[in-house]
Amino acid sequence: MRGILISSTRILVLLSSILLVSACGGDGGDGKGSPVPSVQVTLTSPSVNEDLAVGDEFPVNVAGSWSGTNVEPQEVFLQARDTAARFTTPPSKNGSSGASFTFVLHTVPTIAAGSYSGEIEVRACRDAGCVEPYSGARATVAYSLAVATVTDWETHQRDAAHSGYVPIWLNATRFAKVWEWSREPDDPIGGINAVVTAGGKVYVTKDVYFGGGVLYAFNEGDGAVVWSKSFGTVPALNPPAVSNGRVYAAVTGQQDTALWAFDANTGAYQHKSSFEGQWPHVLAPTVYGDHVYTAGGYYGGTTYSFSTTDGSREWVHNAGDEDMFTPAVGDTYVVRHTGSALALVDRATGTQVAMIDDPFGSSSGYSYHGAPVIGGRHNVFSFAGDAFSGRASSNVEQYEQRVLSSFDTDARSYEWSTSSAYLTVPAVAAGVIYAGGNSPMSFDAIDEATGEILWSWVPSGNGDTSFHRNVVVTRNMVFVSTDVAVYALDLATRTPVWSYPQPGMLAISADRTLYIATGARESDGRLVAIRMK
Repeated sequence: MRGILISSTRILVLLSSILLVSACGGDGGDGKGSPVPSVQVTLTSPSVNEDLAVGDEFPVNVAGSWSGTNVEPQEVFLQARDTAARFTTPPSKNGSSGASFTFVLHTVPTIAAGSYSGEIEVRACRDAGCVEPYSGARATVAYSLAVATVTDWETHQRDAAHSGYVPIWLNATRFAKVWEWSREPDDPIGGINAVVTAGGKVYVTKDVYFGGGVLYAFNEGDGAVVWSKSFGTVPALNPPAVSNGRVYAAVTGQQDTALWAFDANTGAYQHKSSFEGQWPHVLAPTVYGDHVYTAGGYYGGTTYSFSTTDGSREWVHNAGDEDMFTPAVGDTYVVRHTGSALALVDRATGTQVAMIDDPFGSSSGYSYHGAPVIGGRHNVFSFAGDAFSGRASSNVEQYEQRVLSSFDTDARSYEWSTSSAYLTVPAVAAGVIYAGGNSPMSFDAIDEATGEILWSWVPSGNGDTSFHRNVVVTRNMVFVSTDVAVYALDLATRTPVWSYPQPGMLAISADRTLYIATGARESDGRLVAIRMK
């Protein structure tokens, strides 16, 4: 019988080879002598649910941590992204900087109006460009976005509620002056009135005293005149309003008193609505649906409702004898403050529903200088008492500081008045009223439900001595003017993040342009445009 002989040396070599193969790959290694790396990503941020405006670059924080085995930290890169590209992709982070991370992503400003949902993903990769992701090393956070178009600054304090609120998110590093315009000093007044905006245009009227009244439409982009309309020599020309393709402006003074309507795009004449007035001055008319409402009256104190279709008069309501006001309008009521009481008027018929006494109010026979503000809790708040400016003009600020009084429109009752008096036209958003006063100088955030002061800010370092004009609030900033400058305060930190070295009346368009009609107490005839995107 023939056998097979294997030397002891060959047996030892064979056994050594088997053991070597087992050591290199038999325990789940990478076949190159190293253990397989494993990375895990965990997110701690909640899901994102936001109501946004077209053009917002809204910041979203995505935070979490990573851990790994058989991997060096410098070999891990973390990337945050939205595969639907509704958010920006921030720079990747190197794992060697620590186990915890926070990414800040911003919504892209080109998202169209609509509802969107998706996921923000954070994944771990071997390289900064994430060409080689680690297998299974990812985590997600869901988002839901409701994106809406923004309406323009159409009347006194933007809307029929006179809220002064523009629901947009702003980045102060983007603010830049883009143009400036000045009217010709062709009469003794030389000023301009508060502006309004629509469809990429800004509308301005001259403030005149028996002078040449002109309504201008400027291009928002470069300040070029799109069209202008002359009224001839008139006693007074008041601030404009714009809505649904028409721009309105009231001429006041005896037989010249009328509300004019023009095509907002071309300036073509539409109609004229006559109303009564000796020598009143009025704030911008208020448009709501198919109706436009203006102050007036031979002796003042009267509210008129006209059709926006043909300018026909619908109803007249008289309460008091003040000028320099405009009503606030909601679904049910047209509202005005007489100085001593709040009048609720049925919007459809002009019938007075209630007259609610203001315990801090008074009627001096002077002008009112203001408008009620419809709040967010079936309430209206407004200045108590009349005021005096020293010169009959729609752009000249009053001297008197007054408390703000709030009323429950459902119960038709008085609620509260502030403990401090204020000079600036207030604004309201998210349950907070913002107003500036000067005894002592303080810009206050006021609880809309109680009238209590939540926080205050006082400027320092620039020589500011008083607050003036109107307040504008956005989702993350509030704008206010002093006698020296316009400031933007961050609502989270309550500190200034931007300023412009001229005071004035403020407006923000849907195109994200801030307009400053310069002048602390009265206009100097200049308009400055600040692009905010």
